[in-house]
Amino acid sequence: MHYLKRACLPLVVLLALPLHQGHGQELLRQRAPHFLLHIFSKYEHIIMRTIDYLASAAWIHDHAFTKRLVDTAGKGVISLINGEILDLEESRQMIESIAGAGYTIAVGTCPCRRARNEISDLVPNNTDMVFGRWAEEYLDNYPGLYARVSREEALELVDSFDRHGFVHQIYGWPIREGASFVLCNCAKEVCIPLQAQREKGYPAFRKGRSLAVVDTGACEGVDACGICIARCPFGARVASGGKAAVVSEDCYGCGVCVATCPGNATRLERKPDAQLIFARNLVD
Repeated sequence: MHYLKRACLPLVVLLALPLHQGHGQELLRQRAPHFLLHIFSKYEHIIMRTIDYLASAAWIHDHAFTKRLVDTAGKGVISLINGEILDLEESRQMIESIAGAGYTIAVGTCPCRRARNEISDLVPNNTDMVFGRWAEEYLDNYPGLYARVSREEALELVDSFDRHGFVHQIYGWPIREGASFVLCNCAKEVCIPLQAQREKGYPAFRKGRSLAVVDTGACEGVDACGICIARCPFGARVASGGKAAVVSEDCYGCGVCVATCPGNATRLERKPDAQLIFARNLVD
């Protein structure tokens, strides 16, 4: 165990550097040193490919030592870099706040799609929405993959992503109010953090502030519909008595089950005292 701590220490120290950078009350508190922004933006797809391998390779998780090594490293990273789920309205409010404050917004190819070489002909691939200094780094490093977008374009895009059933996740670093860098709009079949959390239990992101609630009287029934069960990325929608139901403890409040409910039977309700971290100063 001492060896594991020593092995993980350099990574934790590197990721913790932003804790000592910058002052003031800026809206986006992206205080990471420039060289880290440059490295992580330029090689994010390689980092994601590595994470995907470490989280999915059977030989790692079949052996106690290698599993413990990966789990220890993962806990160190997750303690500094993490995400939280937003619903569509919160995502739109965040974009409005960021654009209104004059920060750059850019959109490019999902790093998980690049990492897995899974470019789709059926759904949008350019779903990675980056902000501020992080956006400027991507525009410099990948002028062919990322493009600057206006407030109106960003709002139209996030609406489209929601219709496609993509989960809105805001990622920040370190775990501090306003330290927002990217709004990932994630396809459940491709998203590496989502699959690592769902299949291996790594807490890559936090639950949102809301919970899906079903009006069973308005529900058209799982035999006639069942769209919400198919769309839910967290396995929180189930059949009960022929109607769609919600497993509350598994619901992350993403809201992708709401947009395509033909009977308008599903709505989101705000959980009492629920708080955001990275987007706290960006949404109501």
